[in-house]
Amino acid sequence: MTTSAYFSPARPTILRRLHEGPLGPYIDEYAARLVEQGLGQSTGKRTLRLIADLSRWLERKGLAVDDVNEATLERYRRFRARTWPMRFGDPIALRRFLDRMRDLDICASPLLAPLSPRAQVQDDFNRYLSQDIGLSSRTLEHYAQLLDRFLQEQVGPDGPHWSALTGAQVLRFFRRCARRRSPAYLQRLRTALRAFLRYLQYRGEIQIDLGGCIPAVARWRLAVLPKYLSATDVRRLLGSCDRCTAVGRRDYAILLMLARLGLRAIEAATLGLDDIDWQAGQLTLHAKGGERALMPLPAEVGKAICDYLQHGRPPSSSRRVFLRHNAPHVGFAKSSCISSIVKIAMERAGLDPPYKGAHVLRHTLATQMLNHGASLQEIGQVLRHRRPDTTLIYAKVDLPALRSVALPWLEGAR
Repeated sequence: MTTSAYFSPARPTILRRLHEGPLGPYIDEYAARLVEQGLGQSTGKRTLRLIADLSRWLERKGLAVDDVNEATLERYRRFRARTWPMRFGDPIALRRFLDRMRDLDICASPLLAPLSPRAQVQDDFNRYLSQDIGLSSRTLEHYAQLLDRFLQEQVGPDGPHWSALTGAQVLRFFRRCARRRSPAYLQRLRTALRAFLRYLQYRGEIQIDLGGCIPAVARWRLAVLPKYLSATDVRRLLGSCDRCTAVGRRDYAILLMLARLGLRAIEAATLGLDDIDWQAGQLTLHAKGGERALMPLPAEVGKAICDYLQHGRPPSSSRRVFLRHNAPHVGFAKSSCISSIVKIAMERAGLDPPYKGAHVLRHTLATQMLNHGASLQEIGQVLRHRRPDTTLIYAKVDLPALRSVALPWLEGAR
């Protein structure tokens, strides 16, 4: 029995109690799942005991495995609150068990509750963007965040009344946002609003495109210098990782990839074991816009990845290179996890740059290349910029070259 991975076979009474109740026939399969995810002895034992207790409670209540759903787990939680309170993480463990039972078609899938009017509007708009326009899921999520406040104001409990929407209302909403938001945010909001208003016109909800009433946002291109770290700061950042530990090996490999190759955070998060060609010394990146890009694998970076794979990466069926250290050992869910690793490393190294995300290392690589004589075209190729204009911001970093082309100061203008 797989439960013996966490409980000694010399104690048959415990093993027998684990298999009692309607969930008993499935306890071994779930124990195998916990072993696969890398749960340790303490966490694995507590999880299986929790499920066994739920199973015996179901039996006392006359409930079968088909009756297990969110409402049943909530009833069990309230029961436990009166008798043997759950610890932090126990509700999550029960939810994961329910999800696994649904994946195996043992428990019924949840009945979808009817969407609220606002959620229905957002769902219809997402379907339009995805199916008709072909935008990615990440873009859909981005638009939803930007439009959330606007939909809160316009969609009431009885649904939207788009025929009554006027350009003045849209303009007032945008002006309120302009008082507390940055120009960069306002530009993104303007794009999302205009797309939504065009969608309403396409649906026949409004007669004219109200997006024309939203003013352009004054944000001068190339108005600021790119934020980057010095070579000394990069060494301090890399040196802050304790490479004697599994987490330190992982973080060091991630930071080195970002610093030497200029990867985006999502590219590091989604890098797979099959994306590394060790013989050719190349990486295949899942780049921006769904494209794939080939990058060279420097020896220093390859050595750091090998060190992590051999001595730091936990056993897992996941094909991602970099995994969560704590069970379940799966790949990172989003790019913000990589940025969090960079931010924590900067705090550990005592660095306090204006921007602490993963993108600062991308700017740092471009700045270093420029200082070593690389052209803007070469920098754009390494960073995989689609347009040459995107790379122009780094021209301002070369201050000595800018001084040589600057006009002489007019004495009479003092």
